[in-house]
Amino acid sequence: RERVLNRMGELCRDWIRTVCIKKGLSTDVVNVAGGQLFTSGSYRLGVHEPGADIDTILVSPNACQRMDFFGTTILSTVEGEEGTRDPTSLAERIRTHPDVTNFVPVESAAVPILTFDWEGINIDLLFARLNTASVPPDFDIDNDAVLDGADGATEKSLNGPRVTNLIAALVSGTPQRYQVFLTVVRCVRKWAKARGLYSNKMGYWGGVNINIGVALVVQLYPNACGASLLRKFFLVFKTWRWPQPLLLTKPHDAGYGLPVWSVATAVRQVAPMITPAYPAMNSTLAVSRQTLQILQEEFNRGHTVVDQLWKDYQKNPAQELNWNTLFEPSDFFINY
Repeated sequence: RERVLNRMGELCRDWIRTVCIKKGLSTDVVNVAGGQLFTSGSYRLGVHEPGADIDTILVSPNACQRMDFFGTTILSTVEGEEGTRDPTSLAERIRTHPDVTNFVPVESAAVPILTFDWEGINIDLLFARLNTASVPPDFDIDNDAVLDGADGATEKSLNGPRVTNLIAALVSGTPQRYQVFLTVVRCVRKWAKARGLYSNKMGYWGGVNINIGVALVVQLYPNACGASLLRKFFLVFKTWRWPQPLLLTKPHDAGYGLPVWSVATAVRQVAPMITPAYPAMNSTLAVSRQTLQILQEEFNRGHTVVDQLWKDYQKNPAQELNWNTLFEPSDFFINY
């Protein structure tokens, strides 16, 4: 995975240089244009499973535009067919790379994306265009100033690594605490997938929601061990009084004209979980009263199972605990 990301980074920076030269920029500008590749989500945190995709974001200078990225020069008149692509575009360079398969560009999405397999590793590549002439190697993506002058798609693309980085920083008081956080995130992800709850689009919790939820519990119980923190996780969300918002940090407005979540804007939001990085936004907009009820039932079940394991441990600390009950697949089709 590291090798694939390094090769992708080299390919992207070479493409940025080509675009700068093609637009007649000076040699000095071309040499400092740079460009950086960032990761977000489970791979950035280190909790990815075998076969999981890597969410990547290419941050480029203002010389590169979205049409240079995708390179669609002639749109097809036949529905479902792609248009002709500029052979110097990044999309075409990736598509024709010998190690790339299953290449699919999604140019018309709210956040345009390239998805493909590089040496069998699934990559989701987003594009972010900054309002600066260069993106140096020491570029700080966590600085709010990077959003100055950014368009909506760029702001959404940058949001992924910025939120992931801040979550990691908020739980990294000690190396041990961070490892406990990662352990509990892995357990909750496994539990959510087994119980049919791992889907933000379907109105449940996705990866970022689980990261935020576990991070909050770490803030509440910073010295708890992994098993104890998992028990506290189910206890906290079993008793959480939605629609009280879940906040890791107080939302702030950095003054770059982007909408920031506030209680006043949270009309009809059922179970708001607010991202910690500027601009703060609700990461669980798809949660409805029906899916929230199912989530609460599963939190109750999870707490019952883990609490019983804790009681068994109290009676006999030497015995080996059976955690399989927590991860039993959902009996959805029997229930409904």
